[in-house]
Amino acid sequence: MEKNGQGQQIQVQATRPDQNKPKPKMPHQPMPSSRYNELLRVIEELGKDVKPTYAGSKNAGERLRKGILHARALVRDCLLETERNARK
Repeated sequence: MEKNGQGQQIQVQATRPDQNKPKPKMPHQPMPSSRYNELLRVIEELGKDVKPTYAGSKNAGERLRKGILHARALVRDCLLETERNARK
């Protein structure tokens, strides 16, 4: 409660500047594609092979190399899919 110029108490409601702005409507976001999910899985697997590779494991190094190549291809596919969806 605050007092106005005449000494009477009035109720004032505080608002934030961003409270009056209309909220932007988010377009319906489709579920992530299976390519994207596969990319996340491949990246997670890459992380498991980094330390053994530094320790000198040739098998882990080979898995890491193949995983990186696979991830690059998936990134390319995901970018193409994203561009395709943006044009719709």
